[in-house]
This record gives sequence, structure tokens and C-alpha cells, in this order.
Amino acid sequence: MRLPKSVQQIADVVGRDKALHLVRTLRQQQAGKTLSIYVPQPERLHVNHALVGILGYAEALALCQEFGGTHLYPSACRYLQRAIKNRQILALRDTGLSVDEVAEQLGMSRKWVANVVDARDMVRRGDSIEVVARSVKISPLTLGYILDIDVDDVGPVTSRGERRAASPQMPLL
Repeated sequence: MRLPKSVQQIADVVGRDKALHLVRTLRQQQAGKTLSIYVPQPERLHVNHALVGILGYAEALALCQEFGGTHLYPSACRYLQRAIKNRQILALRDTGLSVDEVAEQLGMSRKWVANVVDARDMVRRGDSIEVVARSVKISPLTLGYILDIDVDDVGPVTSRGERRAASPQMPLL
């Protein structure tokens, strides 16, 4: 699953699991705010710093060596929570539950559950992700997260078409 650039730069230094742990912890501590954390210069890192408490000293030091003296603003990665819940659709469907039963159990609409199941079936048949996205009306990136496949960022499912020409304006007197 692709990470946002702001989280991937952290993951490149401390690893994917630690980066996601940092994001989850910051989300809990800074609920409703833009996530941010100050990364001190390596020589100014102390054992009581928030980064050390979240990541451990070795990873915090590595982050300081890479980004020391700056604030990081990682994405909240809320799509991960949605992707996990959407993967439950597929897991429950694989146990033999009907689409209606899965929708009721997860508190989702029947149409959404059916679209996710149909998308997986289409991908298994070998249909391209763009075709699948258009037919089930789910963005390719979202499908990538749900089905745990890598997709190129191909843009929105539907285009907005040509922009309308501006209507003529009457001069003000």
C-alpha cells in the first residue's frame, strides 16, 4: 500500500511500521489538528523527547540526523482505517456471508459492499484497474488500498468535461 509522501519520507528513515506508529500516536495526541512534530538537531535529542517515547532512541536519532531542526507534518493516513474496514468486506464475503449480511454486519450500504466485491472479482479476471474503477465508480487509488495492489495515480474516476465559457457580464453604471 502506497504511503503519502509526507509519511514515506519518514518511513524511508525509520521503516514503514515505525512511521505508521508515529502517525497513529500523533493522531491520538493531536486529535482534530494538523499533525506536526518538531525534530531536533541530533545533538539536542534527549531521552525525554516525544520522538524517543514514540519511536525509541535509535530511530529518533536517525530521524534527527535526516530532518534535524525542522517540523514534520505527516499525513493522518485516514485512508488506512477505511482500507482495513473495506478489506473486512472481502474477508467476510470469503467466509460465505451474502452481500446483504456483510453490509448489515459492518454497517455499510449494500451497494458499497457489492461494488467492492465486484471490483475484486474483476481484478481477479484480469481487467485493468482503470476499467474496474469506472465500472464500480471507485477511484483507482482507493481500489489499490482496498485490494492491496499497486496502482499508478491515474486521476479521478470521471472527468468533469470541458469548462463552460464565462457568461457575458453587463457593465455596471
